[in-house]
Amino acid sequence: MVKVAAVIQARLSSTRLPAKVMKDLNGKTLIERVVNQVRLSKVVDEVWIATSTEPEDDLLELMGNKLGVKVFRGSLGDVLKRYYDTMQISNADIIVRVTADNPFTEPLFIDCGVEYLKLNDLDYVCFDQIPYGSGVEIIRNAALGKAYLSSFEEYDREHVTPYIRNNKDTFKLGKIIPDKLELRRPDVSVTIDTMDDYVKLYKLIKCLEDREHQLSLTNVIEICNKK
Repeated sequence: MVKVAAVIQARLSSTRLPAKVMKDLNGKTLIERVVNQVRLSKVVDEVWIATSTEPEDDLLELMGNKLGVKVFRGSLGDVLKRYYDTMQISNADIIVRVTADNPFTEPLFIDCGVEYLKLNDLDYVCFDQIPYGSGVEIIRNAALGKAYLSSFEEYDREHVTPYIRNNKDTFKLGKIIPDKLELRRPDVSVTIDTMDDYVKLYKLIKCLEDREHQLSLTNVIEICNKK
C-alpha cells in the first residue's frame, strides 16, 4: 500500500505577519483551518505539522496535539531537512507539501495531484493557473531524498522544491491545469502574507460561514466575482 503524508510547514516567526498561523479566522486559528482542509482529502493517510525547535513554536506543538495531528520539530531555516526528517519518521511513500498560510488549500487538488503522480509514475507534481494559495506540491519520497542529499544552496533548502523543479533531466515532473475553467483564476489570492490579506480572508470566511456555505474554492471565486 502506498502511504501518503500531508506535511504542513509552519512557524510563528514569520516576518511580515508574526504568529499568523495562530491568528483567529472567525472562530478557528489559521493552522486549524489548514489542517481541516487537508483532512477533507480522500487520499491522505497522515497529517503532520512540521515546525521548528524554536521556543515560540512550542505553541504549534501544543496546537498539533490538540488537533490530533502528528508534529515534527526540526531546523528553522533548512525546511528541506525538516521535510526529509518528517518523511523518514512517517515512512511515507508520497509527501503532500502544504504551507500553513493557506486556509483555502484545496483538498480536491491533493487528491487529483496524488493520483496524477501515481498514474504517470512521476517524481513531482504541482499546479498552474489556480488561485494563489490554493495549491499543493506532491513529491515522491525518492525525489525528496535525492533533493535533500544533492542541494546545497540556501534558497533550495529554505523553499524545499526548487532543486527538483530546476533539474528536469533528473526528475520526472508533472503540472496540472484544472479542467474546470472557473478554477483557472491565478488573479485570485487566498493566502495570508500580510495584515491586509488577513483582514480580507477573515471577512471572506465569515461571509461564507454566515451563509452556511462550504469553504470551497468554487464558493470563494463566486464571491470574488461579485466584488
